[in-house]
Amino acid sequence: MTAELPPPSGPPQPNPDVDAPPVRATDPTAPTTAPAPAAAPPAMSSVWSTPGPSATPSTPSTPSAYTSSPASPLFPPPPGPGVPVPDAPAYQPTPMPGTNGLAIAALCCGIIGIFPIAAVVAIVLGAVALNQLKQRIQRGRGMAVAGIVLGVLWLLGWVALVVIGVLTDEPTRNPAGAVTRTSDAYVEDLKAGDCFSGAGRTEVDNVTIRPCASPHESQVVTIIAMPAGPYPGEDKVVAAAEKGCTDKADPLITDRAYDELRPSFIYPQDAFSWRGNREIICLVDAPKGTTTGSALK
Repeated sequence: MTAELPPPSGPPQPNPDVDAPPVRATDPTAPTTAPAPAAAPPAMSSVWSTPGPSATPSTPSTPSAYTSSPASPLFPPPPGPGVPVPDAPAYQPTPMPGTNGLAIAALCCGIIGIFPIAAVVAIVLGAVALNQLKQRIQRGRGMAVAGIVLGVLWLLGWVALVVIGVLTDEPTRNPAGAVTRTSDAYVEDLKAGDCFSGAGRTEVDNVTIRPCASPHESQVVTIIAMPAGPYPGEDKVVAAAEKGCTDKADPLITDRAYDELRPSFIYPQDAFSWRGNREIICLVDAPKGTTTGSALK
């Protein structure tokens, strides 16, 4: 048996076999001195303090995750509230010398719009010219507008002629040439013996042809063709009509028509009418209202 020894007095002593730190393999040529402790980082100063010998050290500020830097010229910062944004430069039409060619063509086609295709071309070219003049500084706007207006007017005139042509069909006649139903017609469509209404006007273009058995205002007795040549003047045409209708129409009407009806005639009143028709139409008219039956023998 071994006698138990009392614990030693004083602070505990390290055990060289147990408490010694582990031995590391080191380079035998390395110095055995311990490395000096790393120097403490210098204290941060505020970015708003002014350095100098008399500056009072300020309390270090806490570093931020974002740092400010001058704005890049490639990416300017957005304007703040209340700062006006500069307007984008306005579009400036391209100046071009002279007058727009399409505007000139539109006006020319509008002038000769008596041909329907020319009227349509005038409208199209005028619209294209106006669109071009919005993008360039050039003369010709008035010409383009005039071409469009003329083209529209010519087309309206052609439409009116077509409508009149549809409404004024060729009169329906029987084998003997007599009209069998009421229809609208031109004066040029009248034939000898036709009964109609609408002659009591200063200028007669269209009339309503009716069967002679129905009430009518006038009846054609005969038609006299004037000789070709330039328009001789209204006075000479009237004199020829009075003489020709007296000589050729009076022998063709009945005694009742001679007593009850009034003789008259339709004649070309100017050179324009003369170029289209040189005929003198001899008539008998009801003095008041209408009459019925034929006035011819």
